[in-house]
Amino acid sequence: MLELKIMNERKTERRWTHRFKDIVSLYLPPEVPRKTAVEYFPCVYIEVDINFNDIRTGYKNAVKLARALKIYNSQAVPGWSEEIIHDTNIDRIQETLPRAARLRQPPEFIDSEFIDNVKKRYIEYLTRTWKKILYHNSELNIYSGAGESKEEFIVRCRERFSEQECEEINQLRIIFKRMQERLKEKYLGIGEMELSDRESITPEVTDRDIFSRYAERLAALFLNTAASSAAAEADIPRMDKKSELEERFIALTAEARRKKAFLRESYETKTDLIDEYILRPNLKNIQCERSGILWLPRRAG
Repeated sequence: MLELKIMNERKTERRWTHRFKDIVSLYLPPEVPRKTAVEYFPCVYIEVDINFNDIRTGYKNAVKLARALKIYNSQAVPGWSEEIIHDTNIDRIQETLPRAARLRQPPEFIDSEFIDNVKKRYIEYLTRTWKKILYHNSELNIYSGAGESKEEFIVRCRERFSEQECEEINQLRIIFKRMQERLKEKYLGIGEMELSDRESITPEVTDRDIFSRYAERLAALFLNTAASSAAAEADIPRMDKKSELEERFIALTAEARRKKAFLRESYETKTDLIDEYILRPNLKNIQCERSGILWLPRRAG
């Protein structure tokens, strides 16, 4: 009895399939095979490639979309709401009619012209609605690449800024080195050999010790190693009464620390200057690879 019913339905199918001779027919079998006959209903199937090679952002990538669009009337698909657009698993699509499949008779208005109209309208719809979100750092003027997450992009920006920061810290080091040398000329205006040859402990010897200790701390301040950081923060034994040289070095070290901290903070701020950039395709970016009718199985129950 079931076989007779299927045969009669096949005869009915042959009466309208002549309209489909120029239309690609594809089928999506049920995920779970069924023992009974399965009714299939038609959707417009569109498979496109969206190819980006954007000059401004440097973004290069290709995206494949496979969509099944429900058919409501002869005006293609009204509104293009999400409920009538279904993602389709390309790997499951087949070109042969599944066994025990019953094809619902399609509307009379479906023909190759109708398919072309839907395809054209859907591609235009993609130019308005499909988007790729990139991330942009305004300070570096760089954009995230294909497959790069926001977190990965921030790491890349931080690495770029680290190079610039190191250059600026080195410039600071040179400036404070010069200031340090001026203190040396002013307070230790004698040569190292001449100073070491003196037998008695004089105020100049004390100043030399202060200079040596603070110079080491100042140098460590501009290095980025754990050992140098410890050296920069280490306490320096001082006399109860600070000499003028020590007072000048304390002020110089404090200024160097402030300037370095300000530099670090400014680069942290620059790293956070991330905004979203919306990339949309135009018609030349979208290539239709395949279109036609995709028969989908009606859900069981």
